[in-house]
Amino acid sequence: MRAFTSCVWLLSAIGAAASSCDPTAGVESLVKRRLPQHVDSFEFVIEPAQGSGLTNDSYAVSSTKDGKIRIEGTTTSALLSGLHKYLSSEANVDIWWFVGSQLDQAPKRLPQLKSPLKGTSVVPYRYHWNTVTTSYTSAFWSWEDWETQLDWMALRAINLALAWIGVEKIFIEVFTEIGLNADEINSFISGPAFLAWNHFGNIQGSWGGSMPQSWVDSQSDLQLKILDRMEELGITPILPAFPGFVPRNISRVFPDISLSTSPLWSNFPTELSGDTYINPFDPRFAQLQKLFISKQQELYGNVTNFWTLDQFNENQPLSGDLGYLQNVSHNTWTALKAADPDAVWVMQAWLFSSDSAFWSNDRIESFLGGIPVNSDMLLLDLFAESAPQWLRTNSFYGKPWIWCELHDYGGNMGLYGQIENVTINSMDAVRNSSSLVGFGLTMEGQEGNEIMYDLLLDQAWSPKPIDTETYFHDWVSARYGTKNVKSLYTGWELLRPTVFNNTNLTITAVPKSILELVPSISGLLGRTGHHPTTIHLQPSGHG
Repeated sequence: MRAFTSCVWLLSAIGAAASSCDPTAGVESLVKRRLPQHVDSFEFVIEPAQGSGLTNDSYAVSSTKDGKIRIEGTTTSALLSGLHKYLSSEANVDIWWFVGSQLDQAPKRLPQLKSPLKGTSVVPYRYHWNTVTTSYTSAFWSWEDWETQLDWMALRAINLALAWIGVEKIFIEVFTEIGLNADEINSFISGPAFLAWNHFGNIQGSWGGSMPQSWVDSQSDLQLKILDRMEELGITPILPAFPGFVPRNISRVFPDISLSTSPLWSNFPTELSGDTYINPFDPRFAQLQKLFISKQQELYGNVTNFWTLDQFNENQPLSGDLGYLQNVSHNTWTALKAADPDAVWVMQAWLFSSDSAFWSNDRIESFLGGIPVNSDMLLLDLFAESAPQWLRTNSFYGKPWIWCELHDYGGNMGLYGQIENVTINSMDAVRNSSSLVGFGLTMEGQEGNEIMYDLLLDQAWSPKPIDTETYFHDWVSARYGTKNVKSLYTGWELLRPTVFNNTNLTITAVPKSILELVPSISGLLGRTGHHPTTIHLQPSGHG
């Protein structure tokens, strides 16, 4: 087993992470990285919350008599949230996706506080990533890119995130150990930019040559760095479980194995889709699940009990029979718990939205009912700002869930937002769902409109829907400073109630440029849905 670089994770309730070593070390390291001139300007103190189980985080920021900024918090994530609040609102500096870090531009003499800044989260978890973001956005990221990303996440108090990078090494080791050869394995694994859909069982194989072993090894090494840094920053990783998808020649190794074939996906040819998967009631499913999880634990250490597992992402199950659906989920859960007795199954609830014609309420209830312990599952309501599933499923029939903002499909680039839905609707869920445990970002592509993602993460710390007029003003100050920016305030205020306040839900996401579309004799303009080409506001400013 890999030795931990610093800490051992302790998991409580359904997996909230705490560190058994100095919980302020990661915060101090971030300050050294991003504000080296201020390594002695801060004091960080952990004051753990009282009680057991899941609790909301809180922080307090104050000035000391000797001029330092003192930040107290219940967790590492709370400390980082307090640090971010101070830097963005008082020093007017922040870290951004494409602009990069401006934290080193903080004034030499940090502003002193006349009264403390205090914050308490309204949800225990702040979640980040969609499985496909690893292909749309981060497929070719370097460690430098990941360092910036993880610091961005940590300062915005994200404490639960997918960690998919480098899993091909695990797949290859598991498939090799059971007796599959290199050609059989290579026929299954897709190329670097398409791995997300390989993980989902939508596609298989590669049309550009086999996956280079050098890539597999380098991505595995990168994952080790990512997990170490997540640990330092108080972010619990969600690692991939074995979903059941396998190379087609698996029956050569297990002649009597029970298999099914996924439907062809998105017009891909037969040789590149129609993935083979092991039915969860076959004992080989549990065998491979155990291998898959144990190899990760051996390589990474015991860093998490959260495991992401999606079997039917844009793939219909073999049958809609209620007993069959319950049997599939129950056996999947049983195999997962046999591999990790403390496992929490994390699942994207996108299937219930994207294929609502199949996933009727009784089928959803049967599928989720196969997991007898509610806290053993965590659902991501992936597109809650436009197509919430928690409302029609009675809060996923009692399973813990996270209210997520998807916002951007396929890395589309255009100005767009739903500020009312993100602030008002998310807080309606807090008031009306006892099983809601978090807010999260699930964009397919992490592109522009950064303000919309900041808005939800900050809403996680506000007991009332955020006043967006004030919020946009403060956000502009943090991004551009406060000198000579009157025209920027004016410009962003023009955008706020128009471009960023779409209420026409025939248009549900960032618009798509017609230059990206396949030519069509029926025209390219006026399309709605989540790849719209319809303009959602009038030039007069009325949306």
